[in-house]
Amino acid sequence: MQLKVLIIEDNFIIQMFLESIIIDMGHEVANTVDNSEDALAFIEVSKPNLILLDIGISGERDGIETSQIIYERHKIPVVFITGNSDESTLERARRTNPIHIIHKPIDDYKLKSEFEIIFEKLIIAS
Repeated sequence: MQLKVLIIEDNFIIQMFLESIIIDMGHEVANTVDNSEDALAFIEVSKPNLILLDIGISGERDGIETSQIIYERHKIPVVFITGNSDESTLERARRTNPIHIIHKPIDDYKLKSEFEIIFEKLIIAS
């Protein structure tokens, strides 16, 4: 099963890193955006199978608020990426029912291992 993944991340280096890992694993990067407004606009016209979403993205909404809108409108699974270890932020994120939370810093081995878990969850759910 090949997935179409939308990356919502405002750090260009992390964007490129995520893109390369997703492609190496045989999946498609549907798009990469750096804010909630562009993400929501893209989702309206092209439905990805999975969204990788930085909790601390720029724009009017943070990643958690963006995730809530995505779930309410489209029911697309979300994986949070965060460098924040603040427990209240993580609890807010967990309440949106992401399929996974990936903590920064990320190396390629860790990310590939995390993605294998995520992809298995998606296959089981479908």
